[in-house]
Amino acid sequence: MTIDAVILAGGEGRRMGGQDKGLAMLNGQPLVAWAAHALSQQTHPIGQVLVSANRNLADYSRFGFPVLHDVYTGFCGPLAGIHAAMLASPAPCLLVVPCDVPQLPHDLLQQLASALNAHPQAQAAAVKTAERTHPALCLVKRSALPGLVERLSQNQLKLGDWLETLSPVWVEFADSAFPNLNSLDALNVAATQLAYETPPVANGGLTHFDASGQAHMVGVGAKPETTRLARATGEITMQPATLALIAGGNHKKGDVLGIARIAGIMAAKKTPELIPLCHAIALTKVTVDFQIDTPRNTVICETTAETVGRTGVEIEALTAAQIALLTIYDMCKAVDRGMVINGVRLLEKQGGKSGHWVGE
Repeated sequence: MTIDAVILAGGEGRRMGGQDKGLAMLNGQPLVAWAAHALSQQTHPIGQVLVSANRNLADYSRFGFPVLHDVYTGFCGPLAGIHAAMLASPAPCLLVVPCDVPQLPHDLLQQLASALNAHPQAQAAAVKTAERTHPALCLVKRSALPGLVERLSQNQLKLGDWLETLSPVWVEFADSAFPNLNSLDALNVAATQLAYETPPVANGGLTHFDASGQAHMVGVGAKPETTRLARATGEITMQPATLALIAGGNHKKGDVLGIARIAGIMAAKKTPELIPLCHAIALTKVTVDFQIDTPRNTVICETTAETVGRTGVEIEALTAAQIALLTIYDMCKAVDRGMVINGVRLLEKQGGKSGHWVGE
């Protein structure tokens, strides 16, 4: 079941002196970026993330998410933001989170979805702690939209009251799981408490853009050096006669795969000169291997890049694969201009804070 999410950032921010709460800064990043980062860490997959805002729409759009303005005028509160998100999202369920909660349990959505599935009569699942309920942290079924429209038309704007009409199932979390920053004092306290946390990346996770939307090279000086590895692959498909020339090693230009291997290795070393914002990396190893798939008239290329450093080598491995395949095309284009390069993708990466990743 697809679940979309909305970050509620459309309030007046009265307890923050009237400033736009979602754009209030916490350790160098706006609160909406913290909320988006928390959603990206959920163990249950999220379809699309929407942002509900009523001011500074251009500023919010820089984070890479669809920005929704309330249909109802006059700052009608969170219900209006949820209403706009339900109109924009076709998903059967919508996860609602406020912009002033910079951290979320990684299994928040998983637990809410499980609770809602276990109670078919409920139209929503929401968060509670030992101290209080948190109606602004909830998972709501799309079937709740007609009742929401009715309450808005009657100017009944309290989120908690509407939620109670949905026969909600309450899911309990620890009191400390949801730091709520609804005032300037709370924001200052959180800045101290989160001083040693890595701030989220702005712009929807696009690391090469800063909070203002400008391109920049990511700073990695503070990262520890670790062993890093990346594997990539790609393939080139051709006519059977062309593949026979390559496999037999009797192409008039010489050893096609041997030259393509050297080209791929050189390309990995030249990556920072080709990709503008890549760091210059001292590669410790680069391999380029080929496999001939005769039934498919295809040459498969697999590359590996390794280093001990502060940033990964995924782009180096991908560049090696792409250039190796282009070299095969260049050497054989005189006899087969219809060759097709496809499937260039990352297979695996190791090292760094994000750990071990393996593609499908």
